[in-house]
Amino acid sequence: MLVKEIINKDISPLKLTDTVATALMKIELLHTTQFCVVDETGKIVGMASLEKLIEVIDEKSALSQVELEDPLFVPQDQHLFEASRVMLAKEIYLIPVVDNDMVFQGMIKKRDVLKALGDVFNLSSYGSVIAVEMSQADFTLSDLVRIIEMEGAKILGVAVQQPRAENPYYRVSFKLNLEDSSVVSAGLRRFGYTIISEANSEVLEHNFSDRADELIRYLDI
Repeated sequence: MLVKEIINKDISPLKLTDTVATALMKIELLHTTQFCVVDETGKIVGMASLEKLIEVIDEKSALSQVELEDPLFVPQDQHLFEASRVMLAKEIYLIPVVDNDMVFQGMIKKRDVLKALGDVFNLSSYGSVIAVEMSQADFTLSDLVRIIEMEGAKILGVAVQQPRAENPYYRVSFKLNLEDSSVVSAGLRRFGYTIISEANSEVLEHNFSDRADELIRYLDI
């Protein structure tokens, strides 16, 4: 899924001619700490940050007279995964989208990104999720897929969490088309894999938001 598929065009950017007061009001309404500013051609020239705006004595001053942060954006043809990584790294709630000429096209919100990730990984669809943990030496997706399909299941989505200092193992989560994944889990265990989590459709429905947050963290690689 590409960024342009989830663009929100209802949120307009700030202009260099807008006042500091206008920028502060917009930032407060959108619950963010910085917001994009465009020039007369619609190209993003920087970000108005709350930190710098509150230091301005005269709130009637135009943004053209205020120091802006470096532009922050994602291309409209960027994949959703990369946009998610940028938002996570920058710890921002919404980010502007531009075309090849740096012209503002709209915004994407964290909520829309999480919903889109849920669609990509089929989190809200009928089925179940199992998570497998394995050492770096044993990590092979093809073997896992073969075993799962051998047990009669179809894989609707896959998320991989890479090893980290606090956990030196790979964790792979599979969304399956089966409501009961016990047969698949048993098959994986027969081949020596460790199952660390199982959840059916009923549990997934109640924990959709948590799982979406987990998936966006998985993309921080």
